[in-house]
Amino acid sequence: MAARAAIRDVGRVLAIPLSEVDQIAKQIPFGKTLHQALQANPELQELIRDPRKKKLMDLAQKLEGLKRNTSVHAAGIVITKEAVINYAPLAVGTHSDAITTQYDGDTLPKLGLLKMDFLGLRNLSIMERAVESIRRGGRPDFDIATIPLDDPKTFELLRAGKTLGVFQLESDGMRDLVRRLKPTEFSDTVALVALYRPGPMQSGMLDDFVARKHGTKKIAYAHPRLKSILSDTYGCLVYQEQVMEISKVLAGFTPGQADGLRKAMGKKDKTAAEALRADFLKGCRENAVAEKIASKIYDQMVQFGGYGFNESHSVAYGLVAYQTAYLKANFPLEYMTALLTSEIGHNALVEDKENRLVTYLNEAKAMGMEILPPDVQHSEARFSIRDQAIRFGLTAIKNVGEAAAQSIVQARAAGGAFPSLDDFCRRVDLRAANRKVIESLIKAGAMDALGEGHGIRHTRAFLQAALETTMSRQSKIKEDLHRGQGLLFLDGPASSNGRSAATVAVEPLHEHDLLKAEREMLGFYFSGHPLLRHRERLQAVCTHTIESLRADMNTTVRIAGLITQVKRMTTKKSGEPWARVALEDLTGEIALLVFPRAYASGLGKRVHANTIVTASGRLSFRGEDGNPELIAEEIYSLDEALARWGKRLVLSFSTAALEESRLKTLRQVLEKHPGACPVELRLTTPSQSVATVETEATVSLGGKLLDEIENTVGEKAWQIESAF
Repeated sequence: MAARAAIRDVGRVLAIPLSEVDQIAKQIPFGKTLHQALQANPELQELIRDPRKKKLMDLAQKLEGLKRNTSVHAAGIVITKEAVINYAPLAVGTHSDAITTQYDGDTLPKLGLLKMDFLGLRNLSIMERAVESIRRGGRPDFDIATIPLDDPKTFELLRAGKTLGVFQLESDGMRDLVRRLKPTEFSDTVALVALYRPGPMQSGMLDDFVARKHGTKKIAYAHPRLKSILSDTYGCLVYQEQVMEISKVLAGFTPGQADGLRKAMGKKDKTAAEALRADFLKGCRENAVAEKIASKIYDQMVQFGGYGFNESHSVAYGLVAYQTAYLKANFPLEYMTALLTSEIGHNALVEDKENRLVTYLNEAKAMGMEILPPDVQHSEARFSIRDQAIRFGLTAIKNVGEAAAQSIVQARAAGGAFPSLDDFCRRVDLRAANRKVIESLIKAGAMDALGEGHGIRHTRAFLQAALETTMSRQSKIKEDLHRGQGLLFLDGPASSNGRSAATVAVEPLHEHDLLKAEREMLGFYFSGHPLLRHRERLQAVCTHTIESLRADMNTTVRIAGLITQVKRMTTKKSGEPWARVALEDLTGEIALLVFPRAYASGLGKRVHANTIVTASGRLSFRGEDGNPELIAEEIYSLDEALARWGKRLVLSFSTAALEESRLKTLRQVLEKHPGACPVELRLTTPSQSVATVETEATVSLGGKLLDEIENTVGEKAWQIESAF
C-alpha cells in the first residue's frame, strides 16, 4: 500500500467524502512516504488539522507499506523446461483468467527460470493506422519497413526538436536534448534513447556526448583497441554490449564471461563485479595491455555499469522513434490523425494531468493543419481526413462510446444526412446513443447542423430543450412499429424528413455556458474563447501579452490570462512541492513556473485550472527554440488585479443618454461597490465635443461592478486607467 493508496482506502472505510480524501491524496508526491510528505508540505499539515482527517492520516501511516493485493505483470511470461508446477505454485489472476505464478518477478530468476517481458506499444498501432491512411491516399505500396534511414526531412525535424508525438522523443527534456545533439544519422537516434536517463544525465555523460559529437571536446580513447568499439558513440560508453566487447577484445573473455560481467554491472552487484576484476586484469596482461590502463578502463566500466543500457533494446526503440519521426515529417496529416485517434479514451480532465489530445490538436494547428469540428453529418467514429483537414472523431467526445458512434455512422451511411432531431432519433439506435450521449453531442456542437439556423447559442439551447420530448416520441413510434400497429395519420414514419416537430421557445445559451459545455465534452474550447469577453479587463491589468515577450526583456512582466493546466510536482532532492502551470492569453501560451519558495508562500493555493489570473515575474528563455517561461513572483485573481492596479474608472457615454432614471441607477450601482478608485465621467455632446466630469464617487473595481455598469449604460461604456 503506497502512500496515496493508503489514504484513499482508509478514507473509504471512515466514510470521508471522496472529494476531501482526494484533496489530501493530491498533496502527497509520488515516491514519497506519508511522513516525508507531512514534513515537506505545509498545505498538507493544514489540511489534517481537522480531527477526522488527523485520524485518517494516523491510520494510513500504520497501513502504509503493507501488502494490499496481488497483481499480474502486464507482459511477463515465464518459460520453463518442464511443467511450471514443478518450479512454482500457481494462482488464477484476481481480475482475469490468466494463470500466474505465486512467486514474484525477483524470485523467479533466482530459481533459474527464464522471465521475458513482451511489451506492447500503442505507437505500433499509431504507425499501422497512419500507414493504412497513406495507402488509401494514393500510395498503395508504401511500406514503413523499407523507408530510408537517412531521410533529410526526418533529420531536419529532429534537429529542430519538433518531436512532439514522436516515440520516446517528445518530453520537454528530450526535445531539448535532441536540439542540442542535432542528430545526423540513425545511430544518434539510438543513442538518444539510451542517454536520456537519470544515470547518464547525473554523471555528465550526456553533456560529454553532445560536446564530442560537435567537436567541442576531443574524442580520446584509453587504448587504441577501444576505437573500433566506441567510435559510433564518440568515445563514450553508452551500451552494455560495449562493455562485453571490451572485455572480449582487451581481456580475452568468452561470450559467457562477458555476459556475466554485464549482469554483475547492470545489477550493481559490487561483489560479483570485483570478483571478475582479477580475471579482466589477467586477460589484459596476456593481451599486452598495461595494468594501469586496464585498471582505469575497468573502473570506468564499473562506474558505467550502474546506468548502462542494452543496445539491442535501444536500437529497437530508436527505430520506432525514427519511423514515427519519418511519418510526422513526410506524411504529417496521416500521422497526426492516427496520433489523435490513439489518445481517445486516455485523457481524463484532471487538473494536474496533461490532456495529450489537446496538446496534439494544438501541434497539428501549429503545423498548419485545419481541425474541423465534430459533426454527426460528417464525422467518423475516430479522427479522419476530410478535404486535407482533420475531422474530429465522435468517440473523442466525452460519454460517446464506440457503439453509439457506429450507430450514427451506419445510420448516416444507410439513409444520408439527418435533416432534423426527429429524424436523427428515429434512425439511430437509441439504446446505444442514449439521452446522455445525445446531450453530449449537442454540448460538443456535433449536432449544430440540425438547428434552425439562428446561431449556435440558440441552436444548442433549442436542441437541449427539445431532446426529451423528441426521444420519447420516437421511442413510442418505434415501439408501435415493432408491434405492427403502424401510423395512420402521419405521412411516412414519424414525419422524419421534416424539421423537428417539437416547438420549444428557448433563450439562447449564454456564451460562458456554451464554452464551458464545449470544454467539458471536448477538453478545449472550439467555438470561441472565454477570455474574449474579458479582453478589456485583461488589458487593464497586464503589462505585456505573451506574443510580445522577447529575450532581451530583463524587467518584471505581468501577464493576464487563463490557467489551462496545473502540474504539481516535488523537487528530487528535498521533496518540496512546486508547480508548472500553462497560462494562455488571447495571443499565445506560456509556462508559468511556481518554484518551491513561491509555492510555499501561498502561490501554490492560487493556481487552479480554468481560473483567470494575473502572474508577475521574471522571464526565462530555455532551449534553442527560444520559448519563454515565466518564473512566478506574484499571482492574483482578475478581480484582485483590477483593484490593485486600477488607478481610475472612466465612464463614457453621450449626453443624449443622460436620462434621469439611468443616472440614478448608475449612482446606485457605484454606491454598491465602495472603494478607493475614483470615478470620472466623459460626456460626448451633440456637437461631438467631450466634457470631463470628476465625480465624488470612489469604487472597488471588480467583475461584478463592471457587469452592472454594462447592464446600465451599455457595453464598452467603461475604461480603466492603470497605475503600472
